[in-house]
Amino acid sequence: MIHAELTIRSVALEMDTKVNVLLPEDRHQTVDTRGRKYPVLYILHGYKEDCSSWLNLSNIFLLCRDLDLIVVMPSANNSSYTDMVYGQAYYTWISEELPVKLKNYFPITDDPEKTFIMGESMGGYGTLRIALGNPEKYGKAVCLSGANMVNRMDEKSNRFIGIYGNKENAVNGDGNLENLVQIIKRENLKTPEFMFMCGTDDFVYEGCKQFASYMKKELPDTVIKEEYWPGLHNFFFWNQANPKALKFFGFDIEENSVI
Repeated sequence: MIHAELTIRSVALEMDTKVNVLLPEDRHQTVDTRGRKYPVLYILHGYKEDCSSWLNLSNIFLLCRDLDLIVVMPSANNSSYTDMVYGQAYYTWISEELPVKLKNYFPITDDPEKTFIMGESMGGYGTLRIALGNPEKYGKAVCLSGANMVNRMDEKSNRFIGIYGNKENAVNGDGNLENLVQIIKRENLKTPEFMFMCGTDDFVYEGCKQFASYMKKELPDTVIKEEYWPGLHNFFFWNQANPKALKFFGFDIEENSVI
């Protein structure tokens, strides 16, 4: 697998931003694959992290090394993957602009069924935010230790105010994941398949389970899987979850391949 670190000028962000990309590589022979399109997996980092976190802390490079898969890891600062009220438009950047730019550079499929997204912590919320807000664009989504952040953040904190402005905006806007679920329900939209994984000792555990249950109740025709086992809010747990996630996405991975 080939690693490329890109610096891309984003129109939505009005600045340069970094993106890490992993590209398939046939390490055993030389094959001409020009014209071939590959599945893509977007991986979203957590709070206080950036696009390097999954490369530095996870087993994702080794797990994907022999897969025909393009992996995209963008930076979103502490935006919660939203178009911030007092900040930058990270939701627009990652959900709309970035996929178009990357398809201009790399052989990425246009098939939603082969377009996947996952993330941990804040990135788990971001995964739900983007997949529920654009259900036609993704085949499957994995939320690792994520929940509906609108219900969890301190409404008086500078971060909350920067992202949502105030509690009313947060509750009534599309940053509230429940509102996105209701739009899908009301308009009878086709949804991706979802998987939730979280450690039972994680402080997000109850919130993660609660939102998964809410989705199951409100979207009974949507495939929603859940797996919980002992673990904390860290990459020791998420590295155990990664083989399960890749298997859920349809790749031939042994679930005990923690590496």
